[in-house]
Amino acid sequence: MKHFTVLLVAVLVFNSVAVPQATQTQRASPDAKVKTEVQKRGTGEKSRIKVRLRNKAEVKGYISKIEDASFDVTDKKTGRATTIPYADVEKVQGSGLSKGAKIGIIAGAAVVIVAVVIAVGVCRAGYC
Repeated sequence: MKHFTVLLVAVLVFNSVAVPQATQTQRASPDAKVKTEVQKRGTGEKSRIKVRLRNKAEVKGYISKIEDASFDVTDKKTGRATTIPYADVEKVQGSGLSKGAKIGIIAGAAVVIVAVVIAVGVCRAGYC
């Protein structure tokens, strides 16, 4: 019984020490996610993005410069660069289709192909 009590106290102390560290990591996470997303896309006119800021404003263009605390988005039409701190970003979207949309298109095409193959097979078997 004494060993169980000591073990229980040790687990509770360890748990209370570990929880605040996890909470601090989660707070820093959104800025780090944004920074990773921006760095993954790189710079140049092919790295087109749409950024939604925390004040609900949107900035569209391409990433022209990446720094430690911010990045620049340049509007292709006007050539005007906007410096955006990572902390001000709510969401980063790339141009083009999302992964889910691409998967949906491929799945839909596969269903159509299978349906056509089955229809042709049924017609050739004389059931048309």
